[in-house]
Amino acid sequence: MTITMEDARQAALDVLYADYAKTKVLWQVSRGKRLIPGHGPLDAPLVVVGKAPGAEEDRQGRPFVGKSGQLLQELFRRAALPWPMCYVTNVLPWRPPGNRDPYPFEVQASEMRVAAEIAVVDPVVVVAAGAVAWKCVTWGDHGRFADARFRWSDLNGRRLLAIPHPSAILRERGEDDRARIEAATVEALSQARA
Repeated sequence: MTITMEDARQAALDVLYADYAKTKVLWQVSRGKRLIPGHGPLDAPLVVVGKAPGAEEDRQGRPFVGKSGQLLQELFRRAALPWPMCYVTNVLPWRPPGNRDPYPFEVQASEMRVAAEIAVVDPVVVVAAGAVAWKCVTWGDHGRFADARFRWSDLNGRRLLAIPHPSAILRERGEDDRARIEAATVEALSQARA
């Protein structure tokens, strides 16, 4: 029996999530929650990190399939980036109560898992969707999210882009503001093709 690179990557991800699920402090908070691991090709050139699954993600067991995910997929399409080439994951791989933002200790407890997950997939580009994902993937070492938004930087030899989380774009009240943010996101994402 031959073990492929994909088999080895999947086994590594399975161990990562199993170890993460055993973290005592997280187990106490997430008890009874459905674990929603990352999804996509395990050799994807692009990894997207969000903050946490929503209701639809919890229902389907996959990240970025609800309204926010649909918007993000549309923005990728407009940037001429095929969504199926992306591996998508979240800082929290389970839906927090009331859809709240992850607590700082939850983000810190996820940093090593997310970094290891990125290393297993080994992409060229990492997209941090929102401030929570930005803090997690950079371990807080790349400054404020507001200053990094729409800018490219380096993450251990990979290209790193900070974009607004699609749920934040959906919450924009003014159509002009939303259109402006969407256009800036598409423009920044389109540079990933280079």
